Amino acid sequence: MNTKTQRSIRLPLAATLAAAIAIVLLLAFRGWMENGAEMFLALAQSGLSWCF
Repeated sequence: MNTKTQRSIRLPLAATLAAAIAIVLLLAFRGWMENGAEMFLALAQSGLSWCF
């Protein structure tokens, strides 16, 4: 019996893509934790400037 097995690239590609997305989200979360208060105040101030 002669059977060929094809190597699928889907699983390594999906794992790499998931890891890249996780790293980007982790860096965004880290940036928000470090600078979230400043970003919120800057957005609030610019939003309030449109009211007056």
